[in-house]
Amino acid sequence: MNEQDVTHIVLQQHHSQLWYSEQEAAETCHLSIGTIRHLRTLSLVEGQGISEELRYSEEEIIQLRRIRRLQHDLGINLAGVEVILRLLKRLQEAHQELEREREREREGLDTQTQ
Repeated sequence: MNEQDVTHIVLQQHHSQLWYSEQEAAETCHLSIGTIRHLRTLSLVEGQGISEELRYSEEEIIQLRRIRRLQHDLGINLAGVEVILRLLKRLQEAHQELEREREREREGLDTQTQ
């Protein structure tokens, strides 16, 4: 099979462009605005300044919900939540690196078989 007969398909995760105001984020996540602001000072969420108002992305809403679940449903204090979130981030980064390595290996095998 020559290279002209090969089709490459790349799947990428779609990132929503939906933004939530501070009030909407608080209501959606069942948190107070003060709590969300406190989580921002701890750098557990960032928020983006749009039109002089903070907005939160869909990914940050997921993070806020995760924080609420860890604290309220599982009884983990904020220091523990911070550790868990950092470990989850490192685990995700390691998983992505593993996927990149697997892709490089597959590409290497593909070039060897041609």
